[in-house]
Amino acid sequence: MALTDEQSQQLMDAIIEKCEALELGPEEIIDGLGRALLSATIAFEKDSAAITVEGVGYCDVFIEPQAE
Repeated sequence: MALTDEQSQQLMDAIIEKCEALELGPEEIIDGLGRALLSATIAFEKDSAAITVEGVGYCDVFIEPQAE
């Protein structure tokens, strides 16, 4: 199930508010979002994730296997 446009906007508003409170710059925000996406993928025990926003772009996440 995909987020609705309203849910997506609410999530983005919360992220923007937190980034402003932390006084993060563009590179720090992108780094943090990437780390959050990787962490969520691992937390939900997935090997990969793909996010596509039609007409905008996409993002793929691949989790590297950990050596035992």
